[in-house]
Amino acid sequence: MEPTPRRNLREEQKVLTHRRLLDAAVTVFAEKSFLDARMEDIAQAAGVTRATVYAHFPGKAEIVDALVDRVYGLMGEAYADLAALPRWTRDSIRTWLDDAEARWRGMAPIRRITNAAAPGAFRSLSEGRAQYLEAHERYVGLLVGHPERWRGTDPAEARQRALMAVLQTESFFSVWIAADWPLETADPLQLPADALCHLLAPALENDGCSPDAGSR
Repeated sequence: MEPTPRRNLREEQKVLTHRRLLDAAVTVFAEKSFLDARMEDIAQAAGVTRATVYAHFPGKAEIVDALVDRVYGLMGEAYADLAALPRWTRDSIRTWLDDAEARWRGMAPIRRITNAAAPGAFRSLSEGRAQYLEAHERYVGLLVGHPERWRGTDPAEARQRALMAVLQTESFFSVWIAADWPLETADPLQLPADALCHLLAPALENDGCSPDAGSR
């Protein structure tokens, strides 16, 4: 297999500028509403010219679209990490949830911004739906991508279990972290770990649904 070609310096600079603009947009949109924020504000926050902003994004709506893409990408990285675990046990899933919490906390400001900017900033409803379905199809594909893990399980059931695991994880972190829902339990991740173990049980080792399974 040939190595992936490296980007040249100009391409790297373009990628870095793109990221800087999105980071600046998060700062600006957090301080001002989507309607009140200006492209000039984003340029100033990023330390670039207004022309540079327009060279990357035609308008604010396209910036919000890019932020949504970033969220989907970060969630994809989280599920890729779960899929890449050598073994699924209760302990490994709990460790993954700890890491996933950190990812969702990093995404939280972006989620709040994109939610507040809706519906005027988003692409058409049909495009947004297609984007959502495409992303979640990718997440499910990651979790069922190792058939040996799901040996003996009907593929349709495996996909549904994976989908429910994704949706439950996403909903929990979105409400708890992005929406600041107060949780008073001593260990907020214990119940999500139990739920994931139950949903992914056919693919877990050592009777993974049991709370003490990892110590057996």
